[in-house]
Amino acid sequence: MADGRWAPGETSATGTSVASLNPFVVSAVTGFLVVGAIGVLSRRNEAIDDPAYYVVGIPIMCVAVLALAYRHPHRPWRWTLSMAAGQATALALGGSGLSLWPLALVFMTVCSLPQFIAGWIGGRLRQRAAASP
Repeated sequence: MADGRWAPGETSATGTSVASLNPFVVSAVTGFLVVGAIGVLSRRNEAIDDPAYYVVGIPIMCVAVLALAYRHPHRPWRWTLSMAAGQATALALGGSGLSLWPLALVFMTVCSLPQFIAGWIGGRLRQRAAASP
């Protein structure tokens, strides 16, 4: 970091590898942007109340998790969890009430099942590609 920019493999001041933060950030920002965009376009407080969340949002997030898991196959469930954190942040900032927060967490877990599956598939595809000659 002599010139002020991070190089691959360098560690931050906290000792965390900078390269290892990227998938977490990409995943969380993707979840935030998808839910935020659907909420804004549908003019609803909660994007999950709009059919576009299920028809457009979940497939976009699945593709993102699949790509992240292929690129970073070790423990691919982490990308789904950080994406869920991004979604939860967008919902909270979008004006959702916190009175149903426990129910919302359960619901988001169920809605994240396709992303968990996509992450598992992405990780497996990468492992197969690495194992083949």
